[in-house]
Amino acid sequence: MFDHPPLYILRHGETEWNREARCQGNLDAPLTDLGRRQAAEQGEILRDQVLPHVPGIDVAVSPLGRTRTTWALAAEAAGAVDLPHRIDPRLAEVHMGAWQGRLRADILARDAVAQSMPNIFEMSLAAPAGEDFEALHARLVPFIQGLTRPTICVTHGITSLMLRGLLRGLDRSDMAAQGHDQGVIYALADGEERILRPMMQD
Repeated sequence: MFDHPPLYILRHGETEWNREARCQGNLDAPLTDLGRRQAAEQGEILRDQVLPHVPGIDVAVSPLGRTRTTWALAAEAAGAVDLPHRIDPRLAEVHMGAWQGRLRADILARDAVAQSMPNIFEMSLAAPAGEDFEALHARLVPFIQGLTRPTICVTHGITSLMLRGLLRGLDRSDMAAQGHDQGVIYALADGEERILRPMMQD
């Protein structure tokens, strides 16, 4: 577990490839209408539950298109389009090598390595010519160690699982067992995690 300022972790909204169960990795696909609504809901969470209570917050965004679009929509919904943000390549999704762009079902039907993986976390880290657990770990640890202020992180499914697991002191199997929902925000402080959801409207 690491000492760190409060973090607010957003996974990007649903993409066309998420809907198809197609491996994205460092490739990109546009957000669906649902994904755009999820990003706006994340902005409402920031507006109502985070920004009024956390002055001087930093924002770090993965360089991939789906995260940049998510942040743009969230910032607009939060009334925070002027909030500075930085693009941080360390928050990009794990590179899935030869499996990027392929349907997960096709990979599982043909590849013995994929078939041997117990979950999507491990499968994503086992792609031929892709990043493995150690490589993803090696880029996220310096990211965490460099944090000096409360930070909004806009990232991806597998990357967020490891990032949150490192912040919580989880072992590898427990990292994989976490949820990684879209349209919510994972708030982490003092080794504890809360899931922030949109407030109910009357």
